Amino acid sequence: MSRLRRRPSSALPFATALLAGLFVGLPPAGAAPGPAGESAEASPPIHQRTILSPVYRIEEKYRSMLGPHAQQDVYLVESAQPELLWVTGYETEVVNAADGSEISQEFMCHANLDFEPRSYMQTFGMQHGVSGRVFTLSQGQQRIDFPAGYGVPLVSSQPLQLTTQVLNLNLEDPDLQVRHRVTIEFVRDREVPAERPMKPLYQAAVQGLKSLEDQGIHYAVAADVVDPMVHGSSCGVGLAAVPEAEAVDPLGRKFTSHWVVEPGREVNHSLVTEFLNLPFDTTAHYIAVHLHPFAESLELIDRTTGETVFRAKVDGADGRIGIDRVDYLESAEGIPFYKDHQYELVSVYDNTSGEAQDSMAVMYLYLLDKNFRRPDLSAAGATQPGR
Repeated sequence: MSRLRRRPSSALPFATALLAGLFVGLPPAGAAPGPAGESAEASPPIHQRTILSPVYRIEEKYRSMLGPHAQQDVYLVESAQPELLWVTGYETEVVNAADGSEISQEFMCHANLDFEPRSYMQTFGMQHGVSGRVFTLSQGQQRIDFPAGYGVPLVSSQPLQLTTQVLNLNLEDPDLQVRHRVTIEFVRDREVPAERPMKPLYQAAVQGLKSLEDQGIHYAVAADVVDPMVHGSSCGVGLAAVPEAEAVDPLGRKFTSHWVVEPGREVNHSLVTEFLNLPFDTTAHYIAVHLHPFAESLELIDRTTGETVFRAKVDGADGRIGIDRVDYLESAEGIPFYKDHQYELVSVYDNTSGEAQDSMAVMYLYLLDKNFRRPDLSAAGATQPGR
């Protein structure tokens, strides 16, 4: 079943506070029923690893990606011998630093979970590239749950990098101390029933790009081969909100993935086939998006067929700057993607603030890895203790 959902920005508080660094085995929540006569007990237990970020003091206004932030190394389990794990879910909340109580999620900028891609590819013998990003959560969506039976494979000795950041777009004179509480859910492969093996996912991100040059061009596409009637109006002159967001395409032109939207409505088209870089025909089983305030929607279009693959709509915050909720897609059957098709990302912003605002447009696709190889655990190092 495919489900387009609207997740509220405020996640439900935990029934019991979890200490930083604790992982807990839980019964599989919402597990899909198995074949006739098969009990749901055949599903493996779900474990949790919860991490608290450093304390962030919010003393002034911070735009997106400019507030206090930190990075932490994370291991999901500690064991003498490496083991295969399957990451199945991810959640983040902004909480009061003093007592851990949940506060307004308007202070949420993002929580990224990454790994080092080269060692990951070597461990799993991957022939296609990966970005190294596992998850990004931001305003409008604070939790991801894959369909039952799907997960991102990871060897327990592989460190993860957790980056959390806060923002403040509304309060003039704040004096707050907050932190992120991040929970990673996973399954241990040794507890997976042999008759119901996990299905491997990998993440492929596509993002909107805006030209930093005084001409309408698309990333990695020569201007004289772009048909505006096919690809829509391309990007005009942009302004990088942070220097690190600049990129140079193979033709030597500068683009940014973090640009400024002037007051008014902006529709931005980006060809993203090169970024998707599909090694095979496959299916997407989860799609999430990252957008900034004043976004209306983000749409992925299959230009070969002319059909919309997925369109996420956004609800802005009521009475303040921010995002309350954004659509995401969860599908056990999967949404087809084709190696030889062309894809385009279309973002719509409506900046009603009267002043320039920062923006991004990213769609995270969790695709079935048809070339998955189980890792040689004897070649992996031991999990580092004390993390």
